[in-house]
Amino acid sequence: MNDHAEVTPLNTKLQPSPDKSMEYISPLPSRVDRALGIATALLVVLYGLVFILKPENLFADDSYFYLQVAWNFARGMGSTFNNIMPTNGYHPLWMLVCAAVFKVFPERDSAIHAVAGVIVLLDTFMLVTVRRILLHTGVDFWPAALLLLVPFSFLSQLGTEGALSAFLLALTMLSGYRLLLTPDRKSATLFNLVAALAVLSRLDSIFIVALLWISMTVRLWGAGKRSLQIATLPIFVVLWGAYLASNRIYFHLWQPISGMLKSQSGVAHRLGSNLPHTAVLSLTIILVSGIGLAWKRRDLFFRAIELPFAAGVVCHAFYIAFKMSSETRWSWYYTSWMLLAGVMFARFSAVLLEKRRWMAVSLGSLCTLAMVGLWFRIDYQIDYKTLAEADSALAFHRVVEEQFGIHRALAFDQPGRLAYYSNVQIIPLDGLMGDRQFQSDLVTMGIEEYVRVNRIDGLIGPGIPLSNAYHDQMCDKIYLSSVSFQCIPSVKEPGRFDISGASIYARVPAAYAGTLALADKNIIWTSRDYVSVWKLHP
Repeated sequence: MNDHAEVTPLNTKLQPSPDKSMEYISPLPSRVDRALGIATALLVVLYGLVFILKPENLFADDSYFYLQVAWNFARGMGSTFNNIMPTNGYHPLWMLVCAAVFKVFPERDSAIHAVAGVIVLLDTFMLVTVRRILLHTGVDFWPAALLLLVPFSFLSQLGTEGALSAFLLALTMLSGYRLLLTPDRKSATLFNLVAALAVLSRLDSIFIVALLWISMTVRLWGAGKRSLQIATLPIFVVLWGAYLASNRIYFHLWQPISGMLKSQSGVAHRLGSNLPHTAVLSLTIILVSGIGLAWKRRDLFFRAIELPFAAGVVCHAFYIAFKMSSETRWSWYYTSWMLLAGVMFARFSAVLLEKRRWMAVSLGSLCTLAMVGLWFRIDYQIDYKTLAEADSALAFHRVVEEQFGIHRALAFDQPGRLAYYSNVQIIPLDGLMGDRQFQSDLVTMGIEEYVRVNRIDGLIGPGIPLSNAYHDQMCDKIYLSSVSFQCIPSVKEPGRFDISGASIYARVPAAYAGTLALADKNIIWTSRDYVSVWKLHP
């Protein structure tokens, strides 16, 4: 066991211990370290520049949930996606950040670039914080961490809460370690404040933060510092209590409507379906690096920070696998997993290369070249050089809204982008941007009555004619727990399929709400493999 970075004295009492007292392992020579650092900084600038210039090519549709609600919130419309029903279907802290951006940039076309700029700053802060973690723990092979974190941060989970969550979780790790080294009131306040905010930035980080808090508390209590953690409990009570109270008062729920619907989906949980590659990669790296660190370097950071963080990731994995519906397992939801994987991978790599310095320069250079290759092949050639994905949404605005006068429309999918680039009031059938009343109305009124009472004049379905892949996914199967399409062979394109009707379902409680007939003559716009729009005649 290599335990020379241990900072606790023999009597197990925690004492202030300056970082310089720890043995520092840096396999990279200083000149190479500096050169790779400059190259990586330039790469981060290039990644960030592409994102700021073309955010619409990198934003997921979920990203526009935040942008649309934040835009309404900033202009005094309240917490609503479509100005028809309220919603709390988001992680609160990132929504507040987006709303603040819209206060400064009220125009949607300019605000989207400003939000991208904020994300770039947060990702940069996260990367700097990870480097500080590695320096403070005395084990530093940072190119390994950045090889995972830079592409992940700038090529996925963009526009959602990922950047803010990653930064606050990294800061939680760093401030927790500093609390162990210097157990005073200032360090305890900083750790617990950052930990509370980390949960508000992404609510299911509660597993990680709770286990980190327990780890800190046990070690501080064992060192006779019992009052530190107890004295900071009001931070959690005030911040989390305010959020929970607002949900209960305004939405009659303790949780976001999106979380409730995803965890109470009428669709069976299919454990082997929709497995995200980022989650599998992250868990593999955490497992391998964790075993290696336990074998080679069981230092304080590993025992007090990395192990409880990893346990929180495992709890999160079980929560997603057994509680959440399988349709929610998308690749940009695993920021905390990739963050821990990056830190552990870099620390374990440094230990392995400690006596193999001749390999470190080559491996560090390869990590940097890999980031260059990913930037050029994906970020530049695909994300920057291709036309903006918003073009289809803008065409939707010109034809559907201006030419045919559609004002309110039900949407089977892709509601965020369409709502953001038009003024059509879009009601997502999956209910994630709605409220509990919408689900109740579907059950009690039925879809035809709901359409009539709420003056809905359009339905947005998949782009037709459908390919075989889309047919297998959507026809006569409940898609997103909310809609099933009736399909017929296409007359115009043999081998493809048209849509003749849509059966609508409530999600909570799971119930059939009726079927809407969709005639060919009522199609007013279609974009192949994107969406089609039917005009409804109540």
